[in-house]
Amino acid sequence: MVLGLGNCGLKGNIPVWLSSCRKLQVLDLSWNHLDGSIPSWIGSMENLFYLDFSNNSLTGEIPRNLTELKILVSTNCSSSSLTSYAGIPLFVKRNKSSNGLQYNQASSFPPSILLSNNMINGTIPPEVGRWKQLHVLDLSRNNISGTIPSSISEMENLESLDLSSNDLIGSIPKSFEKLTFLSKFSVAYNRLQGAIPNGGQFYSFPASSFEGNIGLCGEIDSPCNSSANNMLKPVLPPGSNSKFGRSSIIAMTLSVGIGISLLLAAVLFRMSRRDDEDPVDDLDEELSRPRRLSEALGSSKLVLFQNAYCKDLTVADLLKSTNNFNQANIIGCGGFGLVYKASLPNSTKAAIKRLSGDCGQMEREFQAEVEALSRAQHKNLVSLQGYCRHGSDRLLIYSYMENGSLDYWLHESLDKSSILKWDVRLKIAQGASRGLAYLHKVCYIPPEYSQTLMATCRGDVYSFGVVLLELLTGRRPVEVCKGKNCRDLVSWVFQMKSEKREAEIIDSSIWDKGREKQLLEMLEIACKCLDHDPRRRPYIEEVVSYLDGIGVEAAGQQ
Repeated sequence: MVLGLGNCGLKGNIPVWLSSCRKLQVLDLSWNHLDGSIPSWIGSMENLFYLDFSNNSLTGEIPRNLTELKILVSTNCSSSSLTSYAGIPLFVKRNKSSNGLQYNQASSFPPSILLSNNMINGTIPPEVGRWKQLHVLDLSRNNISGTIPSSISEMENLESLDLSSNDLIGSIPKSFEKLTFLSKFSVAYNRLQGAIPNGGQFYSFPASSFEGNIGLCGEIDSPCNSSANNMLKPVLPPGSNSKFGRSSIIAMTLSVGIGISLLLAAVLFRMSRRDDEDPVDDLDEELSRPRRLSEALGSSKLVLFQNAYCKDLTVADLLKSTNNFNQANIIGCGGFGLVYKASLPNSTKAAIKRLSGDCGQMEREFQAEVEALSRAQHKNLVSLQGYCRHGSDRLLIYSYMENGSLDYWLHESLDKSSILKWDVRLKIAQGASRGLAYLHKVCYIPPEYSQTLMATCRGDVYSFGVVLLELLTGRRPVEVCKGKNCRDLVSWVFQMKSEKREAEIIDSSIWDKGREKQLLEMLEIACKCLDHDPRRRPYIEEVVSYLDGIGVEAAGQQ
């Protein structure tokens, strides 16, 4: 069911004997030296939903048969067919210097087609729109030409789309605004032109998603119909003769031609690196490389608070403690970056949050966390030990929590004896609500958040309602391998409630007739937090009171 042979020095064509592996679900042949074309018979593999041929030397076009992968095309995709368990952790390499991302079971892999960093040519077949269940599509760093098919907007479950560093022309289809799950997008370094869509998720994508396309407009720095977009249009001064106009045009044309030649030389130089023994490093690997010491010391500022438990920490210590942000040290992720485990010089541990993304958004998030959490002292909040500006990075240093994340204990732990019991889940809900109430009372949200609707107190209550549902159901907020109609936990819960099937919502491992009242009361609290109208959601202080009441009732039964 799972075949992972990434970074094994394999050469030659993709072997035809793979076509007889009828149960194969996950196929990873990345970071090898495979050549030839992608075989069309892969499209007939009925159970394959994760395909990674990235970082090889594959040529030819994307076979249209590939768009017939049954499990990606089906509109009734169910997680029941994606439950294989390998018995050992499965790792996927995003770059050559790391140990890879860990998955404990095949069903944790997001349905993906990863073909980046090859020499694939031709166009993107419009039939890719049939991949209704695909979550990740990466065709970056190839030689793909033609236009971007608007049919991609029919891939309603798509979360990540990377078409960067190709030879694509035309415009970005406006229909992409319909991709409501899209959280990562890049068409950088192509030959696209026209207006960048501004609806749906597009307001949240950084400028780097579109750079390298001189014909695109719509960004703050390059609005459409502005003078910046008319720079190549020759404007003759009053009274100038045609000879002056022609010479000006010729001079300007030569200047543009020289600029394009330099750009092509840079592109050709970058492409020539494909012929080296090692493929082009992934962006994550480039970011993880240590800077030169002079650069690091010249642009870094480390601030530690008085209560910090590692007073003499330096920037060099911080980088070394995470092995220069090696992926093997990743312990979590947030909306603006990853969290790394750090082993500090005094033998203590810390959690380092590394903010990334659009510069403006990243800086606002950094300022907000420093200003809010530097004042926060509460037993239900992880304490902020300090922060650091290191080049373009923004680092936040937190206390390290030894017992792992709630996500791990609810969704990733394979030890049946370690399933969280009801009383533990209730305590988690109570503690988290008290910490959130403290933040709402003591730390005032930055004004720009309320203006941009990026964060509000009522929005926090909604998010907390989702956490309550996770605790009650044992399900993720968005189920990876379910169809659109059942992968959204909130919609599913409200649908079940409308059908009077509340008991079926609760995780079977904590369901008990004796505590039915407590469980359904928490479910009711969660649904109040998730009210479609923010004005009808309770304040977090009310949620704390509700949960304390359930706690008193539970204690009385013991």
